[in-house]
Amino acid sequence: MTPSSHRIDAGLWAILAAAVVFAAVLVAPRVLDGGDLYWHIAAGRWMIENQQVLRIDPFSFTFQGQPWETRDWLAELLLAAAYVGAGWGGVLALAAAAGAGGAGLLAFQLARGRRDVFTAIWLMLAVIIAADAVKALPYLLALPCLVAWTGGLLRTDEKGPSLKLLPVMLVWANLSSSFVIGLALTAVLAVEAIIAAKDNRLAVARSWAVFLGCALVFGLITPTGAPGLVHAIRALTVAGPVGSLLPLLVALPAASVLLPRRSLWLRFVFLAGLFALALTSAMGRLFFAAAAPLFGAGPQQAEELKLQGRPLTALIFLAVIAAAIRIVLPVERLDDAATPQTALMQVPAAIKRQPVFNDAAFGGFLIFRDVRPFLDSRPLYFESFRNRYAAVKAPGLLANTLTRYHIRWTILAPGNPAVKLMDGMTGWHRLYKDQWAVVHIRNGAR
Repeated sequence: MTPSSHRIDAGLWAILAAAVVFAAVLVAPRVLDGGDLYWHIAAGRWMIENQQVLRIDPFSFTFQGQPWETRDWLAELLLAAAYVGAGWGGVLALAAAAGAGGAGLLAFQLARGRRDVFTAIWLMLAVIIAADAVKALPYLLALPCLVAWTGGLLRTDEKGPSLKLLPVMLVWANLSSSFVIGLALTAVLAVEAIIAAKDNRLAVARSWAVFLGCALVFGLITPTGAPGLVHAIRALTVAGPVGSLLPLLVALPAASVLLPRRSLWLRFVFLAGLFALALTSAMGRLFFAAAAPLFGAGPQQAEELKLQGRPLTALIFLAVIAAAIRIVLPVERLDDAATPQTALMQVPAAIKRQPVFNDAAFGGFLIFRDVRPFLDSRPLYFESFRNRYAAVKAPGLLANTLTRYHIRWTILAPGNPAVKLMDGMTGWHRLYKDQWAVVHIRNGAR
């Protein structure tokens, strides 16, 4: 009996990983945390109701009517359909399915011809890094595309990448603006393949050029087209504060594999860029957790995806039952830093329809509740506008802003410096306060 006969086949690894991740995401309400999910669902709901893709802002009162083409339209439709059809439980089920798809594909890629211990270690490290980055947002729905694209390109032989991968790019580009990561990886591997080629360099260059050109075309087949691609590139270059050092758990072993092999220096450069993104964003951490093990795992043996009938049937059956239970059992959304629902309930309906000055973190929830915010987290508002908002800490500037925009009420986080200014502002009174939000209303507003 050979040692390989004791190895769990890649298909079973895929089923096991998918089952574990599906169950974990399904029972983790924190996957719904954050304010961005609210406006993504609102955008999808608007598109369903109006039967068209968003091209102007219909939500805020400060930038209403300004050009705004949503770049994650397909993911927003899926999120909205899940919410409208099955509430927050439906959104959790959708997120669980996307996470399971990504985990299953990753497990299969890692297990192809490798020892089980090796596969288990890489998967464990990936889960640790990705745990706090799993959110019900468009980038999570695009995770299976990232894994399928990366794994497919890394398996490329001397004939060049398979054109069968191109539909993955089409779906990815319409799900999330993160598809530019896939285009960048393609360019890196194309240059690497051309440099490595000797006798047939021209043929290799031709095959990769055709594939890269087709991938770019497929990436542009979106409602936003070329402007969407430009925006996606700009979004990836915006650096934020370091949020986590956990990506080092995968970065170090992956680098130890790539660095000694001089022919793979371009892969190392790409991985370093993805690592930098992982340090500053949740999307980066999730994608790095999935891609880095594929880079660090080394060459794969050719092994077709064979899913054993009984385990696969059991997984599907249990997943359907678990999703149904999750949908039936209500998911209660409580007040938090992005969800001031109790505070908003205290505001009279007539007042809600009037201009509001809100904390930026509350913008998504206000949109979700059909209240037009002053500001939210969407990439819609000019940088100068955001800077003026951040500077409203002096009584004069705040008073000028309230007057200029005809503000009738405010809803701010207790720690916002503007709260104390509002308490002392003539013609205003505090309506409500809790640990999450403070509401002020202009005297006489109705």
